[in-house]
Order: sequence, then structure tokens, then C-alpha cells
Amino acid sequence: MPVLSHRHIMMKKNSLKLPTALLFSAVLAAGCGSSDSSTPDGNGGTTNPTDPTSPTPSTDTSALSHAGKPLPQNSVNPATTALYSDIGRAKAEALPDNLAVVYEVIENHGGDAFPSGSGTSCSQLAAEYSSCSVTNLHIKDAAGVLNDGNWKLYFHSIRRILRVDSDEFSVSLVNGDLNYLEPTEAFTGFDGSVKTIGLVTEFNHLIESDFMPRYWLVSDDGTVTMINNTDDDTDESGYSVAISGDNAKSYNGEPTPIASASTRFEANADVESAASNLTALEIQSRIIPRPESVVVGTGALDIGSGFSFAGTDLSAESVAALQARQTQFMSTAAGTALSATIDASLAVNSYTLDVTAAGIAISGADETALFNGAQSLLALVQPGLGTIPVLSVQDAPRFTFRGMHVDVARNFHSVESLESLMDQMAAYKLNKLHIHLSDDEGWRLDIPSLPELTSVGGRRAFALDGEGNVSEAASLMPQLGSGPGSDNQGSGFYTSDQFVSLLRYAAARKIDIIPEFDMPAHARAAVVAMRARAVNLGDADDINVRVDDPADTSRYLTIQHYDDGILNPCIPGTYAFIGTVINDVKAMYDEAGVTLDIFHMGGDEARNVFTGGGFQDVNASDKVSYRGDITRSDWEFPWENSPACNSLIAENAGIQSREVLQPYFVKEVAKLVNDAGIPAMYAYQDIYDELDAGDLATQRAGVGYWERIATDAGYKNINEFANRGYETVVSVPDFLYFDFPQEVNPEERGYYWATRYTDTRKVFGFAPENLPQNAETSVNREGLSWSATGETNSPAFLGMQGQLWSETVRTPEQFDYMLFPRVIALAERAWSKGSWELDYAPGQTFSGDTNLVDKNALNEDYASFAAALAEKELSKLDAAGIQYRISVPGASTAAGQLSMNSDLPGLPLEYSTDGTSFLPYEAGASANGVVAIRARSADGQRIGRTETLTQ
Repeated sequence: MPVLSHRHIMMKKNSLKLPTALLFSAVLAAGCGSSDSSTPDGNGGTTNPTDPTSPTPSTDTSALSHAGKPLPQNSVNPATTALYSDIGRAKAEALPDNLAVVYEVIENHGGDAFPSGSGTSCSQLAAEYSSCSVTNLHIKDAAGVLNDGNWKLYFHSIRRILRVDSDEFSVSLVNGDLNYLEPTEAFTGFDGSVKTIGLVTEFNHLIESDFMPRYWLVSDDGTVTMINNTDDDTDESGYSVAISGDNAKSYNGEPTPIASASTRFEANADVESAASNLTALEIQSRIIPRPESVVVGTGALDIGSGFSFAGTDLSAESVAALQARQTQFMSTAAGTALSATIDASLAVNSYTLDVTAAGIAISGADETALFNGAQSLLALVQPGLGTIPVLSVQDAPRFTFRGMHVDVARNFHSVESLESLMDQMAAYKLNKLHIHLSDDEGWRLDIPSLPELTSVGGRRAFALDGEGNVSEAASLMPQLGSGPGSDNQGSGFYTSDQFVSLLRYAAARKIDIIPEFDMPAHARAAVVAMRARAVNLGDADDINVRVDDPADTSRYLTIQHYDDGILNPCIPGTYAFIGTVINDVKAMYDEAGVTLDIFHMGGDEARNVFTGGGFQDVNASDKVSYRGDITRSDWEFPWENSPACNSLIAENAGIQSREVLQPYFVKEVAKLVNDAGIPAMYAYQDIYDELDAGDLATQRAGVGYWERIATDAGYKNINEFANRGYETVVSVPDFLYFDFPQEVNPEERGYYWATRYTDTRKVFGFAPENLPQNAETSVNREGLSWSATGETNSPAFLGMQGQLWSETVRTPEQFDYMLFPRVIALAERAWSKGSWELDYAPGQTFSGDTNLVDKNALNEDYASFAAALAEKELSKLDAAGIQYRISVPGASTAAGQLSMNSDLPGLPLEYSTDGTSFLPYEAGASANGVVAIRARSADGQRIGRTETLTQ
């Protein structure tokens, strides 16, 4: 690449404005005509690329290059303003590296940063819902190596940057969360000091995992230098200042307390009390998930010499799966008599389990039911104890669909991680693994007919083109903290052979894998990959290959801040692409000998955020203070300016407007799914619009429902989908999203747009079939009571599903931490209806002021679950190598006595008087000098987060 200064590069970009515009006109003309003379060949190519009537193939690769867009600038030295902190500056100065970066939240509440009369507001800065915050970026250059000014500092920001406060630096947005900072003409050099840049960002930063890792310098000769203190996937404290004080609050006066030793102690008290009344027999006989009926007899059966599932009616593959789990905590020898037989006279999906003094007998209506009965037997085993209770179980599942969704697109998760998860899903009788295989940030499954999907879309890395712009010719640009390299979980994919193996692994554990490829939005990885494929095939603008219209000038911004990530429903390449993906995936299922019953098309958030309710036109006559001001004419709806879509609308009487394109697209995808012989297509609710299930070509259609239920629309709309014939799966974010923090504390991990926290107890207490009931037992995101009244009839839902999105989940340890033990509470609710759950009744109102739910029964039920989890199941997770979250304990130092408790009674608790060495907690310990507390894993081998006590 040529050696150019950053100023030279900027001049070259500016000088290309006219030629670029002319070139775009040529592309427009070529794109409009190419579909008339070329036809898809099924592999994303064309059958007659040399037809003399075809437009000249384009060699323009500009769609794979991205220049930065300068962000609004306030030319001021932030150190001279009130929106500046010496704390981050001092931290940067103290770091040992010559080059370092520290990120710091200054003010999380925009109204405090820009009070009335200040001349500035979050609304004027175009913040969605007029919500903004102020941060400082402190850059250290102790050796002055940056003084020449010929560099850019690239970094990730999940918050949209609204304004840059600096008289020496500018910031430009590349796309998504990728930005770069560079010196301006006014830059005076570092001279061994720290420079601070003020950033006004959209919304706020309440959890430290909001701070994305990996900042890197790029000099004008293309040399990349990682800022070492930011190169850490797990510990944000190395490159940020801890969020504290009022900045930990979502808004001034937020009633939800920041989790502390005292708040936990109070919250855990009722669970600890109820658990203390349980006998050892009650805890060991508590099967998770709870069966329909358990009758405990007298005595116990000695299993010290093991038992074996070999030679039963279970398949050899399922026996191997059971034994692989069993051997982690007990013998698999056939020392104790065991029979396991299929009994077709039993009710569908049901099983029985009988433990007597003579041995063990399991019967199941089919092999899946028999497998579930075997897992219930293993649930009775308490590691280290050589007996199980004599008892009789009769059982069947509450829901036929008991699912867990995992996003492997934002950050990749390995085959080993998925196999480990499926081992535990099977143990607790979850039977659907929904894998989110594509999104803006990655395509994770090898599609043999379309190799660019993984060679380009499966990899994130930094590269520049000859003009100094970010290039995606060989990989996606860095996102979500992946930084310049591809040696982290921002990159990766499953080969077709690996996926076939995963399908067989799942089948042995009675789990169906549901593949999801998100479309038309959240599809940027596919858009970029197919642009690259078009280039590779010789025509960069071929709409028989590309999945976006090269002539579309629609200006939009997606929820993740991309301006180019939505498939176009009006060009042939889109449907050739989808059909190829469906057929290649179906072939993998066929090879594995597994039925592909459901194809999931995603379908969420196909919109422009600037056309939503969070913004208003700056010149509107009815402006309000809670919306961001924008020039509305600067933005369009997706596809609004697509010539291909305008032609499709003009030429088809059934497509009257742009608004009809989305349901048209859904129906076309359903036809492709049906043509592949797949019985059902599922999608998220926001893609279906007014379509009924019967409008689609597939035999069945399903909806994954993800609206917040602590809103009027949220808890009501789900019944509408069920009443329109959709198989409805409850996956609401305020209770079932496991990428959310597990308590309200900045040191936890995850996003929090739907709720401030979701812990194991909250998941356990969720009522999936009576959504209004949850208004009595929970608060909304703002920490306030909410009210819900059932209005329409509610047909039975097919099931429920937990969701793990992976924007902040970058390692196997984080994967386990976010899933466990919450996923076990999910399994409990999906399999078993709590005695405290009330039947749905139209007209019934629930709120924080009602007292319809038997909360004592709920607490006692959770206490038995939590005690069994702590005494039995967590040690099994330890044996399986699962790095589950260890609950931070509660504590009180009242009257000079240390009292500690846990939401999982039975976990080992510890305290310290020096912050370094810890002692096992025992009741009656003195509080004198105690400065810190923590808990250990059930096996004592791992430690949880240490909580410092404030005296």
C-alpha cells in the first residue's frame, strides 16, 4: 500500500467525490438491466455471463471499502469543561505501558450533563429518546511516538457517538461500532502527557462489559500496533474506570438498588429460611425439573456399585450419552439391577421411574420418554453419597418445545461449547437447541455452494485498501471488541462435517437443532460475503449473485448502527442465495440421518431507527423533549430508493407499496422452505406483520416471541399470534434473555435494554402461560410496579425458550457464566408448572398491589429447587467442567456479628479480614475487621466475585 499521511488520504477521498458519483450512475444502469439477461444457476452465479446483450460486468469493488464519516465536533479542550475527570487521566498515566488508553464514564445522565438553559440537550444532539451520556477517552503516549500525527486510533463503541469534544482530535464512524480517532491540524503533540477526548454517547453505560476491548493504532504506512492494556477479553478494569456512584443508576431516583452485601442478605433471607426447614431426604428426592408426581417411600437403595443403562431399550448412542454423564460422578458398572423398557401403553411423552429395595425400573412411552426417565434417575444421585431414596415417579412434560437459543454469530462458540451445553440440556430435559448461525457480525456455517459466506463472512479482521479505507474484500471489518486480528472468537465457523457431527450428537441426547439464518435484517455478513462473491465471479454488481441492490440509495441505520446490512427482497440473487442455503443445510441433516423439521428465518428489526418513535424532525411543530432531533428528510425506510423494489411494486398488482415487501419476502422464503421438504418455518414476531400462519406455504409456522411483557403491547400481542395459527414459543427478554446481567451491579456482564437483571430466581418464578401474573411478582426495567390484564383468549403455547445473545460473550468461560445456573431454572419451568402458577383468565388484573399469587408457595418451591441445585446439581456441573456463575453472597454485620447467606443455600461461603486470605464462614462469626466476602463453587475449586464490605 502507498505510504500516505492521514491528511493526504483525506484529500484523496475528497478528490474522489465527482468520479464516485459518476461511477455510481453507471452501476445504477448496470444493476437495473442485469436481471433481464442472466439467470441464477443455483450456486449464486449466472448461466450466461458472456451474453453480448448483458451489461458490461462491473469490476468496481467500492462496495467492499468503507471510508469514515466524520462525527459532529465541538472544538474545545475537555479538560477546561465540567465534563472531564482527572481519575481516568491519572489511571492512564500510572499504567506501565508507554502507549495506553483508558475509557471513563463521566456522567450517565444527559439531563445532568446538559441542564436546562445550558444551550445543549440530548435531544438537540440527536440522541434516541433524548437519552445520552458523557465519557472521556484518555490516551497516553509517554514516549511521544505519536507526535508526528500520522496515525489513526481505531476502537469499538456500542454506543453511537453523538459529539466529539476536542480541539485536537476528530472521530469518524466507519460502520457498526467501529470508529477511529485521528489528530486534526490543531494537534500539538503529546510530549509525554495524556490527552483527553470528550465523547457524548447515546444512552448510557451501566455495566462495565459495555466497554469493548481492543484499541489499535494504524500508522500511515499501514503498520498496526495493538494498545496492549486494551487487549483483554475478560477484564475491562485494565482499560476503563469502574462505574460507581450515581453513574451506576439508570436514571436519577431509580428505585432498583445496586446489588450489595446488604441488599442480597435481605433478598436471600426468605429462601435461606425455607431451605433450612428441608430435610436431607427432601433435598435428595427433589428431581430437577420437578416431575408431575413423586411418592417417596421408606429406605434407600445402595448404588455404590453403580448401575448401567446398557442392554436396555435405549439406543446405543443414547446409552453412550447417559454413561458419559454418569461416569463424571458415579460408577457405570452394573452393580444395581436396572431395567429400562418402552411401554407404548403409556401416555404420549410420559415415563415412570420406580426405585425399590430390589432395584430400578424405568418405563417410557417411547425412547425419548425413556431417556428422560433415565435422566430423572441420575437427578436422584447426590455425588459422594452411595444411595438414592426409594420412591415412585410418574411424569410428562409441560411443553413439547423446551428450548435454548445460542447466538454464535456475534461471537463464535466452539463445537465443544455447544456439545457441553447439550449435555446439560439433556440432563435437565431441554429438547430444542436453536442456533443463531448468522448476523451482521458473522456467518458461522460452511455452505459448500457459497464458500465466501465463511471465507469472508466467517472472519473479522482489519484491512485497508489502497486509498486507506477499511476493506472487507477478504473478511468482515472488526466489531464488538474483536480488534484487528482474527485470533479470537470474533472469527470462526463450523465446517459441514462438524455440523453433521453436532446433529448426531444432539440426536443421541434427544435434542433437535433448529438452524437460524437471520433475514432480511441482521444479515450484513451475508451481504458483504455475497458482494465479495460477485467480485470473485467477475461482476461486482450482478444482482443474480448479490443480495443487496447496488443501485439502492436508501439511507438507513439499523439498531446496531449499520447502514448496509439488510437483504433486498426484490432481486433474484436474494432468493437464489436463500434457496442454496436451505438446500445445503437440508443436505447436512440428511447426511446426519436427522429430520430438519424447522427452518428459522430470524426476521427481527428490519427497520431504520431514525424512522422510529425515538426521533422527531427538527422542524416539527409538535416537538417533545423526549425525542431526538433529526432532519427526517435525510433518512429513508429500507428499500425505499431501491430501483429493483420500485420496479417490483410497479409490475405486481399484489404488491401495492414498500410496506408490503416484508410480508411478500416472508411468503417467498416460506415457499423455498416448503420446496425443500421442510414442514415448518419459524421467525420472530416482528417480521410477520398481518400474515396468518395459513398464508404461508409451509405445513406449519411458528413464532419466537421476544417482546418485553412489562408493557401493554408485550403481554397482549402474544395471544394474537397464537390465535392466528402460529406455533408460539415464549422467549420474552425481561425474563428469558440470558445475555442480561444476573444482578444490578456494574461488575456483571451483559446488555440491559429490557430489564436491569435476570437471576436464577427470577427465571424460576416466571409464569409462561399466564403472562399477566408476572406483574404481581416482578418490576419493570425502571424498577417500578406494572399492571397487566388479560384481554383475549390464550390458546396453548407450544413452549418456551431461553435466549443467549453473544455481543458481550467472548470466551468459553463467559459462555458458561451467562448460561448457568439460569438454564436449569428455564428447564424447570419448561417441564413443570408450579403450584403457584394461576391459569390465564381474560379480565384478570395483576400488579404489585394485588395478592393473587401464593408467594409463600413460590418461595418454598424455589427454596427446594435452590437447595437441590446447591447440594446435588452444581457439583455435577463442576464434574462436567461447567464454569457456572457462583452467586455473590449477602452479608450483615449487625450487632457486631457476621451473618452470610446465598440465593443458593448450601454453597461454601467465605470472609476475609485483610482482603487476601479467606476463612470458611460459620454462623456466629464476629464481624470485627471483616472487609470482604465471597462464595466458592460446590466442589470448592473455584471462587466467585469478591464483594468488599462497607462498614
